[in-house]
Amino acid sequence: MEALSVQAVLGLIGLVILLGLAGEVFLKQTGVPSVLFLVGFGILLGPVFGFVDPDSIQVVAPYFGTLALLIILFDGGLNLHLTKVLKETPIALLFTFVVFSISVILTGAFYAWVLQKPWLHGLLLGSILGGTAASIVMPVVTQLTTVSDSVKVMVTLESAVVNVFVIVVALALIGVLSDQTEQSTLARGIFHAFLYALLLAAVAGALWARLLTWLKGQPLSYMLTLAAILVLYNFAEFLGANGAMTILWFGLVLGNMETLVGHLARPIRRVIGYELDQANFELDTFLKRLNEELSFLVRTFFYVLLGLILNFSALTWLVALGGITFFALALGARWMVTEVFARAGCGWTRVERRVIISMLPRGLATAVMAFLPAHAGLPGTELFPMYALTVIALSVIYMTIALAMERRRAPEVVTTMPL
Repeated sequence: MEALSVQAVLGLIGLVILLGLAGEVFLKQTGVPSVLFLVGFGILLGPVFGFVDPDSIQVVAPYFGTLALLIILFDGGLNLHLTKVLKETPIALLFTFVVFSISVILTGAFYAWVLQKPWLHGLLLGSILGGTAASIVMPVVTQLTTVSDSVKVMVTLESAVVNVFVIVVALALIGVLSDQTEQSTLARGIFHAFLYALLLAAVAGALWARLLTWLKGQPLSYMLTLAAILVLYNFAEFLGANGAMTILWFGLVLGNMETLVGHLARPIRRVIGYELDQANFELDTFLKRLNEELSFLVRTFFYVLLGLILNFSALTWLVALGGITFFALALGARWMVTEVFARAGCGWTRVERRVIISMLPRGLATAVMAFLPAHAGLPGTELFPMYALTVIALSVIYMTIALAMERRRAPEVVTTMPL
């Protein structure tokens, strides 16, 4: 296969960006996510027409996947305001935890008992497939008109919080399964992954918050923050902490710094070495806006890359059937928990229950995490990306069809947004 020319590569990059932007507009207008179009475009470029060599893309895939994961984590932590979540909708946390836990257990049980694979591998796959995609759910939720505001808030917060569960649990399980020198327990692995990352992120977040107050309004402050994320990730891995979780907590500390400072005792602030005035600290909105745009770029290119490197020779009928079963288990878990919560006093109408059940699309976090076990050298996880892609596609299609049916039942349920 001949190498693409420089102008061809640049043209493809521009085309991918335009396709991603068109997908965002299409999502806002119709509620149909762009993930299927982007993955399909990657499939056309690679496996179908052979414009791009999948083997050459495989070389950069681990690096780009890790970068995508770090951007997702930092963006998620930055925009997750814990006090608001805990204060306004504790039901969302309970719903998210129960749906995620049951999905993981059901997936793990099927993987272990039916496919005759190790239990921990099944739980790892379940945690990877267990979270909804905030980038898909949030724009769609804004189009819902006859569901209550509490339902909108719950579904939105679920999509933001559940990715924390997905990444934390999956990374902890990968760490436990990768530990060849010591037979660590799962609880100990998760505890260490939390503790070391949290301590390092707390120190780094406090120091960087001070620096951001000095750099407020200055150019290139986001580039400095991006550089800090990459260096902090490397430093955390060097010290033996979990680098990905460190970045998640780093974004969480920065996003909630104003609240955290307000609860710190004055002696503790003095030990840190400076005073942070709660009223004066504010994370620059310009940084958040740039981070959102970088997240869009990473998300768009990773979906295309996912289509480029898919190995269709591995997509046997047995793998496809497994992916369909995993989706069915996720849908069944969501349906069961939604019905239990509705009967337990949440007061959701039939329409609201159907909408909540339909809001289960998987996205970038699932795709990225599906590649990590194989890259970490865990045997028996090579098919995880194929399972993930199947579940992503089926969940997005199901949500689109379910909301379209709601639109037909009652046109006011889902409306298109104005241009």
